[in-house]
Amino acid sequence: MALYEVPFASANGRDEIKAWIYTPATIRPRGIVQLVHGLGEHSRRYLHLIATLLEHGYVVAADDHAGHGATAMASGIWQDAGEHGDKVVVEDERRLREIVTERFPDLPYILFGHSWGSMIARALSATHPEGLAGAIYCGPVAHMRGLEDPAVEQALDTAIAERGGEALDTDGLSALMFVGVNERYGDGVPPTAWVALDEGVVADHAIDPYNNFGAPMTLRFAKSFCTLYRRCNGTAWAESMPTDLPVLILAGDQDPVGNYGEGAYALANDLWAAGLRDVRTRVWTGVRHEVHNEPTTRAEVETEVLAFVGRFAREG
Repeated sequence: MALYEVPFASANGRDEIKAWIYTPATIRPRGIVQLVHGLGEHSRRYLHLIATLLEHGYVVAADDHAGHGATAMASGIWQDAGEHGDKVVVEDERRLREIVTERFPDLPYILFGHSWGSMIARALSATHPEGLAGAIYCGPVAHMRGLEDPAVEQALDTAIAERGGEALDTDGLSALMFVGVNERYGDGVPPTAWVALDEGVVADHAIDPYNNFGAPMTLRFAKSFCTLYRRCNGTAWAESMPTDLPVLILAGDQDPVGNYGEGAYALANDLWAAGLRDVRTRVWTGVRHEVHNEPTTRAEVETEVLAFVGRFAREG
C-alpha cells in the first residue's frame, strides 16, 4: 500500500481538511472508492474496509470532515463546520473527489457514505453525479424520530437567534435529535450502545480520542445537520437523482437512526418511485448502526461492497 496525504482548504475558509489516498501496492488499480465518515468519528475507523478494498485493487480516498478527527485535532475546533455547514461538508467531499480524479482520471468512481456520511454522499450524488459509477449508503439516517420532529429545529432556531450560531449547545438541544436511540437496549447501557451490538466496538468508539465523544456541537452545526437531513431524504431528493445511478443501501434492523430498518427501505422506495431501477437494499436482522464494524456482519458487508464496486471495476 502507498499512502498519500492530500490536505486541502475547506469550503468554510477556516479549516485545512486532512485527507488521504490509499493505493494498492501490487495490483493495478481497478476503481476508486471515496469513503465519507459519519458524525463524531473519523476515517481511520474504516481501516478494515479500506484494507479489503486495497487487497482487491481499489484506490480509497477518505478525509476527516471539518470539526472531526485529525482536522479538528489540528484546528482545535470540534463539532462545527462553519457557516452553512450542510453545504460546506458536501463541497469538501466534492473537492476531495476532484483531487483524486486528477491523479486517477480514468478509473470508475464510487461513493461510500456511512450515517451522516451517507447524508453527505446522498446530497453529493444528487448535486454532482457526473462521472459517478455508483453510490453506497450505509447506516443511512432516514425516518429518524428526533429529526422528524419540527420542534427540534424550531428550538435550535430560537437558540441561534438568542445566542448566535457559534455558541455551544450547552442546553442539550442537539440531544433531541437523538432522542430515544437507546430505548430498545435496556437500562444502564453506554450512551453509544446504539452504534453496535458488540461491546468492544462500543467501548472503542467511546475512548477513541479522534472521535472526541461528548464534545458539544455548536448550535449552527446541529442546525446544519437538520438542514442536510431534509435535503437528502424524501421525494424531492430522490427525484433529483440521476435515474441511471446504481445504488446499494446497507443497514441493520435495530438501528434507531434508520428507524429500525424502515428508513433504508423508504430510501429505496423513494428512489424506485423516482425512476431508479438499479437499487439493492440489504438489511441485517438484529444488527444496530455500524453493520460494517459489527464482527458478525463485517465480512458480509464487505462482500456486498466488493460485489457492487466489482460491477464497474476496470480489468486488472
